[in-house]
Amino acid sequence: MIIKKTAQRALRRSLLAAACSMSLTSPAYAALGEVPVIGGVFNAGEILKNQVVSTLSYSTVVARDATLFTIAGVTLDSYILTLPLEAGVKARVISQISNPAYAIPLGYFLYQYYDRYSGMAAGDQFKSYLSGVYDDRALTGFHHSLYHLGEQARSAPATHSKDQAHQEGIKVDREFIATLVTLYDALVDIGEWQDLEQLPAHYQYLTDSEQDRALVAKIEPIVVGLLTRAADGMDEGDIKHAVQAVLDDAKPENANKNNNKAEAVTVSLIDFVRLNVLKGYRQYVYRQERTQRLNDWLVDTLDESPAQVAAFLQGLEQRRLAVQVTVDGLQQGLMQGLVQPELPFLGHAYQRHLAAPELKSPLTTSSPDHQQQTRFLQTLAEQTYRDPNYLPFFKRLYHSRHSAIAEVGISSTPTISVRNLPLIKTGAKVSGPGGTGIPNFHFVDRQQDRAYYFYGNDALQLDRLAGERGMQTMFDRLDYLKTLNCNAQYDWNAHVTYDSLINLGVGEAQRDFGEKRCLRELAVRAGVEQELSAMRRALIEQIEGYQQIGKWDVLTRLSRKWTLQQALRDYASKDIQGMPDYTLIYNPWPDHFAHFTGPFSDEILMPTGELNRLDYWLGRFEDVYRQAGVYDHTLWGMAGDHGLAPVYYTLNPEQQIFTALQEDLGYRIVVEKISSDEGEGPKLTNAIDPPAYRGVDVVVASTAGGNYMLDFFNARAGWEVQPVYQQLTRWQPAQADKALDIISESVRRLGDTLDYLVVRESACDSKLCSVRLVGERDGQRLDEIIRRRGDRRYYSGVDSQARLLDVQVLNPYLPAPDDKALDHYSQLVDKCLYRAREGDVTSWCTSAEWRDLTRFSARPDSVNQLAAIYEEDRAGSVNLFPREGIGYNTKVPGRHAGESYLEKDAFLGFWGTPIGPNAGPIHSQANGSLAPTIYEYLTGEPVHAGQDGWGFPSLLSRLDIQPL
Repeated sequence: MIIKKTAQRALRRSLLAAACSMSLTSPAYAALGEVPVIGGVFNAGEILKNQVVSTLSYSTVVARDATLFTIAGVTLDSYILTLPLEAGVKARVISQISNPAYAIPLGYFLYQYYDRYSGMAAGDQFKSYLSGVYDDRALTGFHHSLYHLGEQARSAPATHSKDQAHQEGIKVDREFIATLVTLYDALVDIGEWQDLEQLPAHYQYLTDSEQDRALVAKIEPIVVGLLTRAADGMDEGDIKHAVQAVLDDAKPENANKNNNKAEAVTVSLIDFVRLNVLKGYRQYVYRQERTQRLNDWLVDTLDESPAQVAAFLQGLEQRRLAVQVTVDGLQQGLMQGLVQPELPFLGHAYQRHLAAPELKSPLTTSSPDHQQQTRFLQTLAEQTYRDPNYLPFFKRLYHSRHSAIAEVGISSTPTISVRNLPLIKTGAKVSGPGGTGIPNFHFVDRQQDRAYYFYGNDALQLDRLAGERGMQTMFDRLDYLKTLNCNAQYDWNAHVTYDSLINLGVGEAQRDFGEKRCLRELAVRAGVEQELSAMRRALIEQIEGYQQIGKWDVLTRLSRKWTLQQALRDYASKDIQGMPDYTLIYNPWPDHFAHFTGPFSDEILMPTGELNRLDYWLGRFEDVYRQAGVYDHTLWGMAGDHGLAPVYYTLNPEQQIFTALQEDLGYRIVVEKISSDEGEGPKLTNAIDPPAYRGVDVVVASTAGGNYMLDFFNARAGWEVQPVYQQLTRWQPAQADKALDIISESVRRLGDTLDYLVVRESACDSKLCSVRLVGERDGQRLDEIIRRRGDRRYYSGVDSQARLLDVQVLNPYLPAPDDKALDHYSQLVDKCLYRAREGDVTSWCTSAEWRDLTRFSARPDSVNQLAAIYEEDRAGSVNLFPREGIGYNTKVPGRHAGESYLEKDAFLGFWGTPIGPNAGPIHSQANGSLAPTIYEYLTGEPVHAGQDGWGFPSLLSRLDIQPL
């Protein structure tokens, strides 16, 4: 019988209404394992990767018909009216709100900076937690410069610039948002992508082109006006003085001044705003397109293969998730010592603290102003401290997952954040294609005559620099999964992101700022994930029932199909809001405050200190994953980028070497310093007109009180080529009439403050390199050579037995090895040091053998790390490392970037239900193995160091996790 179209539509409406009245959430679920159509977990990821996300185009056309944005609960135009904007700017913005090409990027941009960063309860959440588990008497005993209780907080003197009275920093308030709107309005016509139908894959940074210079000239008066109004409302302090210095440079009388600060700020603000507008718009378009593509795939595939849809949904229900935590300054030995006080770590650390006067050198001229408070370290060292509220997360971790934690973690040399953080987050190495290209917190690019120092506005260049080398982030590799970035850098392809620079700028003054916002994001998603799980189970049951309907029962199959299609659309619209498959969390605070208070200070170690604060937040994040019902499928991994060591005495190598040399030799040595001393403020560099250095003799830079870098020029090999040792023994500054041995002069003038310096013995690349170590022991100069040929390493003294790296000295912070381990260590010492012959590469130990040997020493992986320090040409000509207890160019009592155990031993560990009972042990591994391990767990794809941009091996096989 033929049914007319009108009758057919009426029948369809009635059937659909009847079908919709049937519950899709019946409690009578079939057991998931009994559903015959269910496929594997891996298939869901493959479908998302190859059939859903692969079709995305980042089309602006699709997004221009999107829903109206609300900011702070009101419409975009209503919100704009509330902002303290100049009348002309406000009128111009309001007049363009009706244009989607203008309004949608602006709306999402403001949503990122208002809705994501506001609406939280004020106050220090960790401090509130402490008040619930300790009484006032206990908390009074736990006071320090970062924590005071009640009246103490109001009367306590500020002992350093990072204490809780320090309230400067970025404030995400109406004035801040108004600044962003003003800049957006001035720049929106400039972004060429505005008129494209497809968003660009990368942001184009400003250059020295005529067009970009015209743009800077247009925007600079706006920026100066904004800064002037901001300065008028600031209290006296470092921030106001810094802003005033920018404004002074913008005055007419300074119009021709080189590297004008106002222009430098303008360039950075333009890049910051345009980059974040485009990044936010890409995230918005991604969410729109992905939702539509997922909807299309689910509905279309239901027609062709209902079993495949059910298999896909079951795959999502059982999918693997991962959380990758990066903590600045987290050291494994310290954490293990705190939760296992029977180990020697704390006792030895305290004894070294008491012995600080013995570390003084006649050459050290000063000490940090801040006196380290170590009352709690003394308590821990002298008695057993039992407190269930002290480090409960880490206690559980070491008790249940000790075998999945590296006994000795490795931070690559120099142990500095800007170098090591991208290694941890991405798994790339520093050098070569696919590497980060970032060897230090500072470097000189000789090809471009450009120096970088990343404490300041050069931090905005990090993504560009790494991108030029082809570094792949986890967000790049996992772009088909749902990803979340909480406060980390290198997040261009993350789907939801909380900005690292905003967190750093706000988090000092507003404690728990980033952590609270990340937790809120995850908590909301946890609630959605529970709904999604119920929807998936219901859909699987309904699909099974749909398949069992006979082919002859056309009307029943049709009505059930319509019902399923609508339910699948509902599911697709909500899927993007569920728990992220991959989450990256960055916590900078243990490092940030340890610099200013010391790594073993009360501010770090006490129950009210930074490590217990970290412990609290890790526990909170775990709780959310349990609430979402996905904890059992989640692998957790965490790494520190380095540890820290205390500083008691300080020295300025620039003055000690070059100022003194000029006085002795009677001519000028042109020295340029590109860094601040640790504890000083940031630096501004004009990104499109940076200073040139071709006329200098040496560029110097220091960071974190440890590593001190010298880049020498005027060597015979030419300006663009890094000089080697022999050339530097005959180095001739531009104004000198004869050469001098700058290596000998440096070692002699630094004396016993120098642990050792490292210089190229020969030109270096990723396969071949020889470096020379030079230092003094007992007043006598020692020269030693490390040679690298492929995976083999040779280490020997030039005229005597190698001593500088102490590879034959057991680490006093660790328990003494048992007889079996000691025998193993002795065999390695014999093979690597005594039986290796310089002319026979086959007799040299491999990198794995050297790593195994040096884990017993206080310099883990030292030979391998120093053999690789100059793989990247921009790593400086000479690198100085200070002796224990001494800081180079620092004003604060906590250092890293050096080569002591306390700095080298970075935490690396994993936990979670997926880890099997036969995991480990992990004796010694680099922190860069965190990302590859997480990636292999999520994807099932094997990772091989040296291939596809990976610089480190995966440790998944060590964790006894079942393969996908």
